[in-house]
Amino acid sequence: MTKKDLLLRSGMRKVVLPLLIISALIFAYAPAAQAGLNAKINLDNPRAVPIFGQQSPSEVNLMAGWSGFLYSPRIVLSAAHSHYRFDNNGDRILIEPKYITVGKPNSSAKNAEGRAKVIRTFVGDYKKSSTGWTLNDFIVLVLDRDLVSISAAKLMTAEIEAELVKARAEVDWHGYGEYRDRCDPGQKNPCAEDRNNPNKSPSELPRVNKSNLAPKSDFPWLQGQQLNELANETLLTNLSGCPGDSGGGLTTTYKGEVIYVGQGISTGMNFYACGATNAPANEKHPREMGFISPVFKHLDLIKQAESFIAKQVVAGKSTIQCIKGKVVKKVTAVKPVCPKGFTKK
Repeated sequence: MTKKDLLLRSGMRKVVLPLLIISALIFAYAPAAQAGLNAKINLDNPRAVPIFGQQSPSEVNLMAGWSGFLYSPRIVLSAAHSHYRFDNNGDRILIEPKYITVGKPNSSAKNAEGRAKVIRTFVGDYKKSSTGWTLNDFIVLVLDRDLVSISAAKLMTAEIEAELVKARAEVDWHGYGEYRDRCDPGQKNPCAEDRNNPNKSPSELPRVNKSNLAPKSDFPWLQGQQLNELANETLLTNLSGCPGDSGGGLTTTYKGEVIYVGQGISTGMNFYACGATNAPANEKHPREMGFISPVFKHLDLIKQAESFIAKQVVAGKSTIQCIKGKVVKKVTAVKPVCPKGFTKK
């Protein structure tokens, strides 16, 4: 990943503040965001899921491309930038792979058993702002079947957000991204990713990192048009980043219950990205900042996904997977039957 690639992704050519912005990094079709440097494996979140991009139905990736949050048995909340990028004119372009599958919560990225296929996505006004921010970074994925039996997650409301921001609440975010510095001793970042190096590849199991919600008053240097553009985004501070964790759920505890806040970090500024870009890890930047699009802005997408699922249930349709050699086909019907020569998987 070159510095030019990073700048294209974060829209630096249009940013008015003389600061280095890092946005979600894209490598091949497996986009990335931020996971904690040296973050520990943590299996406490029963909704942290790995997401895999595939070019054929028979392909089995052994490392997650990005992460998601299992909202309900068949609905996953994730990052829009894992599916889209923006061209030089600011137009949104679909970049997702042909096939996307989701692993079970907290499962090993090397274990393909039980993965469900994504059959529909819902995205809202994901866009690049005039100053280069990527806003409304949120997408809803619908699976072809229940991944696990689980109730719908509790979601942050605008009223709860106001309380949490005022208290500078600590939040957790889980994902399958890198967690070790991708730079070798003596190398100057940005350093290229090396998935063939077991010491630098994405994590096999989800890891947890912590950050804090923050009021906009904590960032007095954020002024003018950029401040206006972030008016409806939720700001964070105390960041430590690595690539590979896009879409991982940001959660916190509110009145004794774990609630979902939003997806990972959409865009970050002036924090070390595990060798992908920015200042050395031991240099804490006074203007460090990240932000997310809060979940309550996207309830319409979740409702669309639920409506889509309900229509399939009413129609009495179900989905089976059929296999013939290395070829796998999905058949959806009221009474699905495998094509001639195929057997039910």
